[in-house]
Amino acid sequence: MNEYYNPDPYRNSNGQNVNPDHQPQNDAYRGSNAYQQPGGNAGYTHGDTPYNHSNPQYHAQQPGGYPPYQNGYQQYSNGYSPYYNNGNAQYQPGYNNQEYYRQNLYYQAKAKEERREIRKIGNMMGLCVIAFIAVQLISSALLLSNDALYDLYSTSSVFQNSFGIIFVELLAVAAPFGVMALINKNKYETPLIPNQRLKFSSLCLWVGFGMLCCVAADYIVAFMMTVSESMGYELTQGENPDPENAFACIITALATAVVPAVCEEFAMRCCSLGLLKKYGKALGVVGVSLVFGLLHGNLIQFVFATLVGLILGFVTVKTDSVVPAVLIHAFNNGMSVLTLIVEYCFGTDASNYSGTAVFVFWIVAGIVSTVILAVKHQLSFKLDAPQAMPFGNTTAKKLGAFLSSPVLILSSLYLIFSVLLSIQKV
Repeated sequence: MNEYYNPDPYRNSNGQNVNPDHQPQNDAYRGSNAYQQPGGNAGYTHGDTPYNHSNPQYHAQQPGGYPPYQNGYQQYSNGYSPYYNNGNAQYQPGYNNQEYYRQNLYYQAKAKEERREIRKIGNMMGLCVIAFIAVQLISSALLLSNDALYDLYSTSSVFQNSFGIIFVELLAVAAPFGVMALINKNKYETPLIPNQRLKFSSLCLWVGFGMLCCVAADYIVAFMMTVSESMGYELTQGENPDPENAFACIITALATAVVPAVCEEFAMRCCSLGLLKKYGKALGVVGVSLVFGLLHGNLIQFVFATLVGLILGFVTVKTDSVVPAVLIHAFNNGMSVLTLIVEYCFGTDASNYSGTAVFVFWIVAGIVSTVILAVKHQLSFKLDAPQAMPFGNTTAKKLGAFLSSPVLILSSLYLIFSVLLSIQKV
């Protein structure tokens, strides 16, 4: 028979072993060697191995007794090998490339969908900011349309503070973000209002820590104002009206310390943070703090509110309760109210002493609280690790998706313009 039709290239037509030059070989060629014998050659006598024709499992899987193809790389159950593509994806050398390509497309689409969801939340928060601006403009137009009403607003602290409670805190802040939360009520993975029960001692420690951070933020803003004035610019902000009677003192305390703390923390640390933190706690804390700062409308309060917002978000995430944030917010705003009330009751000197005493108290209490929390290892905060899958979104990508929300950008332009207008040439 012609050798080209011989089904076994290692035997000639007489059944003798041959080498590649078709010369007969002795029986030594039939011993154990490193090469699989094609066709289930009976001369291979190394015993039952994955390469031996006598193993029926491999006859069933591969024609002619051949074992499955091995590419020399460790195989993983999820179809990945430890070879990375620029840190984003993994190569599967020479094995199931089509399936791996489909998996890559799936994970890329999943990451893109997550960014789209984050951007959608940014757009909804942008709509809330637009509602905030609209209510402010409507209330201003209402005041300017009536001279008597405007004069009352300008001269009466009771009317001004009451007007602020209704039109700013309730209608402009709490209502829009509350509607957003109502529309998205099924998207919250945790209670809308974080209400983890805290021990009184733990609550005091977190409030002390937060107040120390507020005092530090106040000094940062004071330094910024000093630098700007040395460059010939003055940073302006709104002033609280002086109370003219005891009832006005009560309304001032409510309008400055109590109501803003409740309404703004509900809008920011409940409605907004609750939606964003499902995509990452760091994203929620930073993103909400930036919006919180912009709502204050001038550079001084933007910087201060953003810094304080970071602290309030951090404390809320760490304690899983909004109560510490509300108290920190109220005590921080209350420091300015206290000086106004003391000035009304006892004069300017007493007001200055009281302001200094309160600052010193919170610094001392804050340092003690911070040390205790640090010793208990309760102040650690790690950025969210990238998702354990290819193409997982990092915190930076998530924050970029949030800040690139078109409606949020559009709504922020007016607030940014207001912030810039607060900078005046001396």
